[in-house]
Amino acid sequence: MKVDIYFLQFLKEDGSGVGGGGIGTQLAFLCPLLDQLGYDSTVYQCYHRHLETKFGKASVIGIPDYPGLERPTGEVVNHFRSVAEQRSRSSERIELFAADFFSVRNNNPLAISIMQGLSWDAPIEVLTEKKIFRTKAGEKILRLRKQIKGVEYFENCYNRVVADLTFLNWYRSFRGPNHEGRVWYNPNPALKVGWNASRDKKGNRKKPVRIIFARRLVQEKGTRLAIEVFKELLSLYPNVEVTIAGEGGDKSLIVQSFLNERRVTVTSYDAEKATKFHKDFDIALVPSVCGEATSFSILEAMSAGCAVVATNMFGIVTEIISMHNGILCFPNKDSIVDGLKFLIENPTKRQEIQKNAWRSSQDGFSLKRWREQWASILSNVIGGKEIARERMTNRTKRFYYFM
Repeated sequence: MKVDIYFLQFLKEDGSGVGGGGIGTQLAFLCPLLDQLGYDSTVYQCYHRHLETKFGKASVIGIPDYPGLERPTGEVVNHFRSVAEQRSRSSERIELFAADFFSVRNNNPLAISIMQGLSWDAPIEVLTEKKIFRTKAGEKILRLRKQIKGVEYFENCYNRVVADLTFLNWYRSFRGPNHEGRVWYNPNPALKVGWNASRDKKGNRKKPVRIIFARRLVQEKGTRLAIEVFKELLSLYPNVEVTIAGEGGDKSLIVQSFLNERRVTVTSYDAEKATKFHKDFDIALVPSVCGEATSFSILEAMSAGCAVVATNMFGIVTEIISMHNGILCFPNKDSIVDGLKFLIENPTKRQEIQKNAWRSSQDGFSLKRWREQWASILSNVIGGKEIARERMTNRTKRFYYFM
């Protein structure tokens, strides 16, 4: 059976590999699985020119069409669907919307959307540049609008997969337990990696403590917060070394902020080899300032045996039990600095947290379990298509959603 997948970006525009953040990473896991299960998969993505290439055995089609002020996202998605329908020449195909915000309401009983975290819990300066919404009343209106729109996106498809239990609980607070459609929970996976035995050696307090911040270098991922945090840490601890890795709009700001600091390295890394990249670091910082699903950045760091300090945002709290396999902080400088200081000053506890983090990633977020769950989801969607088709004819009209 054909599986047509839609997203903004899977392969990077410069051809250097997988892009699209955590959603792109998930597709990089999903495409080989679909092939193994016997599906014929094609990814449709935005691209600066017409592109037809392969990722493993999956086809990747780049279409020069992008959402923007004068081009609603729904129109782009419908364009992709139209191209996919013409190419597949099949009336029965699985459509997989890799992110619910990049989806449209449809009547395909084989359509699935994936919920990979939200963004409307971000600080208002991250959410919008419009001054009208940066007032108390304006901010309340904007956040309500975004929550309503979030529910609408999530309900575009009858079949939905969530990678974040906290979102699912938030959704049930709107809809109650007897909501329409089918929902599965499948948290993002961690690569199977052996424990790095070199971490068992007793720590030397004079040895440099290496901290890594590796992700998309954009404001919502906590770049501005990280700059403040690292400046304070570097002034407090002469044995701290910091590496900031990634690409994004804030990279030049980061370079400028640490221009004369020899203990800070700003670099890039291959997202497909992120776990390996983390193995030489002691602590990983994940200071997100808005909603995450199960964060791949955290899972990659945990798999490599890093002690993770992260903000207590949405799905992150399903990955970390504070002081057991990581440290959770509020998304502000003082709280994060305190978490990092604890790990720097307590190497024995840091080692304990590192090993617990590795165990958590391998047991609770195993790639094997994730693959088995996806296989089950796809089987259930196909097996339940007639029931879904019948129930979709009686779906609530959007006009009545919040009456």
